[in-house]
Amino acid sequence: MTWKFSFWTPGNCPASDSATFGCASHGLAAPGIWSEPQTASRVSAPTHFTGEVVAGRYAEVLEKLRQTPLVPQAAIILFSRGTGVEHFLERWQELFPKIPAAGGAAARGAGQEHGELLPPAEDVAVLLLTDGPWQAETLNAHDAGPAWEFQADGPRTLARLRQSSDGEWEPAAAVFRALQTGSGRGKEDCETITLSDSKGRNLHCSLAGDSLQTGADLPAEGKLQLRTTSRAAVAEKIRRFCAEPDALVFGCAGLRGLLETPFETGARSLAGFMFGELVTLAGRPQFGNLMATRLIRK
Repeated sequence: MTWKFSFWTPGNCPASDSATFGCASHGLAAPGIWSEPQTASRVSAPTHFTGEVVAGRYAEVLEKLRQTPLVPQAAIILFSRGTGVEHFLERWQELFPKIPAAGGAAARGAGQEHGELLPPAEDVAVLLLTDGPWQAETLNAHDAGPAWEFQADGPRTLARLRQSSDGEWEPAAAVFRALQTGSGRGKEDCETITLSDSKGRNLHCSLAGDSLQTGADLPAEGKLQLRTTSRAAVAEKIRRFCAEPDALVFGCAGLRGLLETPFETGARSLAGFMFGELVTLAGRPQFGNLMATRLIRK
């Protein structure tokens, strides 16, 4: 079956027609099109995608994927929110360890608890692409800096940080504020400065008392890296990344907020901005923040 892929700004979901696959996006870009997040907009990729869709709750989707006779060449995976994603991707990796994947968590508008998906789904919608081949390419627009060790109070709660194994532990929020101040950034800037795991997966950090809340799960190894960039560097890198023709791009809404001027994608390409995106690192799709991924034909 062929599917039309669409992005739309929150609150502007088209009617379900059993032929459209897509999600809400925090603004979008295409040739000749630049839509702000608050602007009513819907845009579809000009090229249709061949494959089959599985959508619903995490458990039922995983069970249907286990039973599918298809041998997918790639996948687009869209989530209604950014929780439960890591567990789903662990099970996904067991089922499909080598296929390229792109996607992320749908953007939400004011008052929305879940992002809009088509087909409608409580947790996740997966488009298994049966033609190909494809490849997923990932962009990190932040430069790597010093390493930090951390202690956590939960999968997405950074409690304490220290820079060396014999250093003193300090409250994570205090360390992050000092890093912001020391680099000339305001306390509201949590996008041009962030932390990543050792593989280069960025984690958006938000101040929460003495702790930091991250937009994706912390790594198991207890180590992070400081990452920094500038608005100008993000604009240039995102423009170049989206200039590829025939690409479907999933960027982060946090990066979108750093863009001060519109841009166009490459010919027949479409770019959206997610509340957390799938990034491919070490050959595995992972949930990250402040990054971008594009799906292109080889």
